[in-house]
Amino acid sequence: MSRMRVAVVGGGISGLAAAYVLAKDGAEVVVYEKEDALGGRAKTVDIGGTLLDLGFTVFSRVMHPETTELLDSLGVDRELCDMSFSVSLDEGQGCEWGTRNGISSLFAQKANVLNPYFWNMIREIVKFKNDASSYVEELENNPDIDRNETLEHFIQSRGYSELFQKAFLVPTCASIWSCSSGVMNFSAYSVLSVLRNDPTLQLIGGSQRLTPRWRSESYVDKVKKELESRGCQIRTNSEIYSIFANERDGSEEVYDGCIIATPAPDALKMLGKHATHDELRILGAFQYACSDAFLHHDNDLMPKNRAVWSSRNFLGTTDKKAYITYLLNNTQHPSSAVTSVNYRDSIAGDATNINDTVLPFFFTLNPPHTPKSTLFKWSTRHLIPSVAASKALRQLNLIQGKRRLWFYGAYQGALEILISISSSPYVEYLIVCDELNDIPCVTFLQAMAFPEDGIKAGISAANDLLRKSYTVQYNRKHTVPSWLEIGARGLVTRFFERFVATGCIILLEEGGTAFTFEGTRGKSNLKVTLRVHTPQFYWKVATEADVGFADAYIHGDFSLIDIRMRAFSTLSWGWWTPLLYTSIVSSAKYFFKHVARQNTLTQARRNISQHYDLSNEFFSLFLDETMTYSCAMFKTPDEDLMTAQLRKTHTLIEKARISKEHHILEIGCGWGSLALEVVKRTGCKYTGITLSEKQLQYAELKVKEAGLQDRIEFLLCDYRQLPKSYKYDRIISCGMIEHVGHEVMQEFFRFCESALAENGLLVLQFIAIADEKYDESRRSAGFIKEYIFPGGCVPSLSHVISCMAAASRFSAVHLEEIGCHYFHTLRRWRENLLKNQSKILAMGFNEKFIRTWEYYFNYCAAGFKYCFLGDYQSRLMIVVFVLCILGRSYSVDRVMSQHLAINHTTLCLVIIENVLRSELAAASNKYHGSYLIWFHNLISLLCC
Repeated sequence: MSRMRVAVVGGGISGLAAAYVLAKDGAEVVVYEKEDALGGRAKTVDIGGTLLDLGFTVFSRVMHPETTELLDSLGVDRELCDMSFSVSLDEGQGCEWGTRNGISSLFAQKANVLNPYFWNMIREIVKFKNDASSYVEELENNPDIDRNETLEHFIQSRGYSELFQKAFLVPTCASIWSCSSGVMNFSAYSVLSVLRNDPTLQLIGGSQRLTPRWRSESYVDKVKKELESRGCQIRTNSEIYSIFANERDGSEEVYDGCIIATPAPDALKMLGKHATHDELRILGAFQYACSDAFLHHDNDLMPKNRAVWSSRNFLGTTDKKAYITYLLNNTQHPSSAVTSVNYRDSIAGDATNINDTVLPFFFTLNPPHTPKSTLFKWSTRHLIPSVAASKALRQLNLIQGKRRLWFYGAYQGALEILISISSSPYVEYLIVCDELNDIPCVTFLQAMAFPEDGIKAGISAANDLLRKSYTVQYNRKHTVPSWLEIGARGLVTRFFERFVATGCIILLEEGGTAFTFEGTRGKSNLKVTLRVHTPQFYWKVATEADVGFADAYIHGDFSLIDIRMRAFSTLSWGWWTPLLYTSIVSSAKYFFKHVARQNTLTQARRNISQHYDLSNEFFSLFLDETMTYSCAMFKTPDEDLMTAQLRKTHTLIEKARISKEHHILEIGCGWGSLALEVVKRTGCKYTGITLSEKQLQYAELKVKEAGLQDRIEFLLCDYRQLPKSYKYDRIISCGMIEHVGHEVMQEFFRFCESALAENGLLVLQFIAIADEKYDESRRSAGFIKEYIFPGGCVPSLSHVISCMAAASRFSAVHLEEIGCHYFHTLRRWRENLLKNQSKILAMGFNEKFIRTWEYYFNYCAAGFKYCFLGDYQSRLMIVVFVLCILGRSYSVDRVMSQHLAINHTTLCLVIIENVLRSELAAASNKYHGSYLIWFHNLISLLCC
């Protein structure tokens, strides 16, 4: 089947969004842009080595969900952007106030401290925020309520003062729409839906939004590279002069469909005489006006009082005109104002930070006069609101796709406001050039670009062409924490401020609030971004530390943004230990639960059943065909999982030196994979024990199918219930010792020694935590114990060896590290798990269950990636064991990877302890950094 071939005319944000969706779907896309660069209003200029955005992109997660999702999918770095606001009326002779520097800007005019009218305006601003939110929420929850009430009626009915309207409401509206007091005749619902999220309503703090870290050209460049990687052709300097619905011959190119993502007049120009009556009528209703914007150093176009200066500055003249000036030094972060060869290789030499320059950079829209020290002039077009345009917007569907042509542009973003114009009972009084501003001005929508509407238009066009449904994402709600959650947030953020030593952690709340924590101990590319969906995240982390973090992930209280998995690091048990003493109550709760789960004969069976008896079918969906639930040994990273598991099983059999005359015991036989292989390869007699009824049923069925019932026997019992008089030639235990428990570890080794025949061997495979963390781990809660293995106790290497030495005569003779294979094993399990999500849900499990297991695989895989976890195969004097070191902050595996030939237990312990002491001493200074690496790695793995 041939690929659909689609032309996208217009390389602005709408066209790029449409091309992106089409290319991801497999279409062959060609983008035509008449300018020499893509991006439309996303314009970046270089002024003396300083990169400046003129049409700079500003967004929040509440108001711009599609923008957020697109930039997240592209892996675009973002930073905080100051959105403070100021008002200066009558050329500074009237009211002046701002929000940039809190109280000092708000009361920059000292007389306002004693001005009751000004204080009343502040009170009204706070009241207006609450009134607006309540009003919009009421209408959203009751769609039958009339929405035609004008903003003017809303204001008058609630008794707002004239100063509030003149010095706050009109300037705020003028910074969003290309008319100021005329907006009073718009529908209150449409206006307040936008204003309730405007940062101006937060007089003190809260004036931050997000913007691409490396200017608008960074995300445009990433979209371009993504499109090109998918085979999309980008043709700049390619103006389209005509578009025909049916091609015959000549030099024209033929497409299955065409998306025209340009202003409406340009679309009509391209259609020419081929435009239909409906296309002429509907597109012709959208009229545009030209406006000029200037980049300059002229202080005269800023408020007179410098204490008022903010990012956005509304200035009214004595002749009732108005304009907006932006202070780019404020809106664009100094650290990212560098023209860096890391991003733009074409720019050479050192660059200059914005704040390092002598003069500030101003950007003014439609100033009353040409600014002094003008650096750059930019002319743009903007849509003129009108009744005809609002009616045409409602009828756009009449021409969409009719001749395989789709029309989408920024004019569609004016839907709510244009509709509110036509529905207003006072529409005959509305003029664009009102008494405050008699020239149409390009305002905030054009200077600080909100690409949300353009992105939605492009995505909608692409899905319409592909005949796919598309649900528009509406504005999300701000995160509103309770007082307890606010306190918890403060504790968690202070913790990150104190303990993040290297790298960067960013917390992004749904309301747009962002917290950035950067280490100061040297440069690091490690970066983790968490999107906090509910304030419960803070409460859970503050009260339950690492268990709370896991619970928050499982319940969807946060998600992760790190598509490229740039940093593989890990989260250790105990990294959260210094967090809070508020988690003591929770820790006590988990401690008593753990005591109740201690592995008595009865409780051990319950603990095992809770994990292994979930469902044989479930385990089969992520394990390989042999149903082996332990580390595989890969020859190459992309080797088949089953082949790698069989290699591991064969290695254990060879190291156990099993022959036909031997009778072997496997403690924790799982689903019987080793039983089948060892009997097939050696012909020995095999006995396996398990506490899982479902494992037993599965294993017995497989043995019956293989016809090996005479050589293989399975028992449903604890190792402590086996006859003490019977002797085995070999004992193998793979992944079972973690279920034994701290208190009975010596008893386990005593049993193994007593159950072995003369010259017998014991093969162990188990996970171990770092020695210095062991006591804390076994006494406290942890994700693995609470969610995966109830009653489990991950031992430390020294604890295993000391118990072995105290309770038995075993001596170590061999040690081999295979931990790098466990990372790949866990990644395969996770891949299979996610691939079979629909089947798992059909079995009756829910999304939280799947997220729990995904977290489990990521949690463990994170440790192996950077050798916090190791996997060992070792042979003692009468034992071979595999050590899986979980949570190690030292690299003893590198020292012990050589073969040891030691014939005495004491000598073995002395050598091992000396190695541990030297390694742990070196590691202690890196303690906090190493656990931060663990955290980064876990997060990175969760993102994949």
